[in-house]
Amino acid sequence: MVMKSKKSKSKRVSLKKKYKVIWKVKEHNRKKAKEAKKLRLSGKNKVEKDPDIPNNWPFKEQELKALEARRTKAIEELEQKKAERKERLNE
Repeated sequence: MVMKSKKSKSKRVSLKKKYKVIWKVKEHNRKKAKEAKKLRLSGKNKVEKDPDIPNNWPFKEQELKALEARRTKAIEELEQKKAERKERLNE
């Protein structure tokens, strides 16, 4: 029976492999950053869609007025928050 040597395998890595791994890691991180940026941008500026209310719905006018009131209230709140932020920055 042949005896195997007790030497451990060399941990040397060729330069081609080294740089390829670095490049792959860089590419992976770039893709992750791009996805995160997409998610961040897509989350902003969500506009509430017009609900498709049928014409024969009995309280359509009331619902449309309530919807418009909610929208205006939301817009006013955003403007108020912007004004407060500007005041805090100017102080």
